[in-house]
Amino acid sequence: MKTRLKTIWKRISTKEYNARYSRLAGDIECYKPQLTRRVTEKNLKDAPWAKQAEKLVEKSEEFLQDFKIDEAWKAFHTAKRMEIFGMDDKERINLANELRMETAKLNEWRKDAVLELIGQKKFDMLDAPSHQALVRAVELKDEHYNNQYYKNRLSQTLFRLLFTLLSFGIAGIGLYFYYTIRCFGMDFNDPANIWLYLLGVLLFGLLGATTSAILFTRYLSSSSRITEIGSSRVITLSKIFVGAGFSVFIFLILRSSIAENIQIFSFSIKDPLDYFTVAFVSGFSERLAQKAIETIVGKEKEGEQNQKATETHES
Repeated sequence: MKTRLKTIWKRISTKEYNARYSRLAGDIECYKPQLTRRVTEKNLKDAPWAKQAEKLVEKSEEFLQDFKIDEAWKAFHTAKRMEIFGMDDKERINLANELRMETAKLNEWRKDAVLELIGQKKFDMLDAPSHQALVRAVELKDEHYNNQYYKNRLSQTLFRLLFTLLSFGIAGIGLYFYYTIRCFGMDFNDPANIWLYLLGVLLFGLLGATTSAILFTRYLSSSSRITEIGSSRVITLSKIFVGAGFSVFIFLILRSSIAENIQIFSFSIKDPLDYFTVAFVSGFSERLAQKAIETIVGKEKEGEQNQKATETHES
């Protein structure tokens, strides 16, 4: 039992047990003997590509020790591309054939670019592709996977933030109902407790906006065209706060005298929970606030037109 606890603690406290770290460390350790064997068998120790590849592997290990995983992966991939300059014709043909099959995983323009470099079909390629063409084709493939991984990291970071906000929002609503019922008896009809309404509306507006942001981020993460701007925490947080602001705006409209002259909803607001439901919906969707604004502006324009018509008739 003591040994098991020590092992668990070591895995928690030591970065070598991090999944990203261990995967790359394993790849580097397996690749080094392969590179050494190629260089030794062909007596290419003094070849420029061999020296560059060895330096890049060392640099990748240095990055790994500093826990710079992304930099370590890029150095490692570049080292593997340098190895292509030491391949013979048969090896380059085999690598080109592997790349041709792997292009199905690439996006459209990268797929076309890779096939343009290495050839469209097996029987079209009578000679082995040049070292430079093959290096560029592999580089395009590596760029694709690096970009996909980068996008996944952006989405994961954003999801963690949003689910943290969602947890705080749900906890805040639970505390809100607990204290309002316990301390104020949920007496929202008392004008002195109007701030209870505002606080509840704000919490439900934040909950609706956060839920909307999570669904929006899920849609982005499933799209191959996800952009850094679309997954930015600043942009996402701005949507959440704007949604919360809209919920307060809708609440103020419903509580003001304007509500007597316009019809925003097809139902009437009678219960405090009705306000909270509307607040959630207005935080979730900007269309509700837009509808309210258009309704108010439309009434004003109609009034202005009637006034102008009256003035014209009197003149």
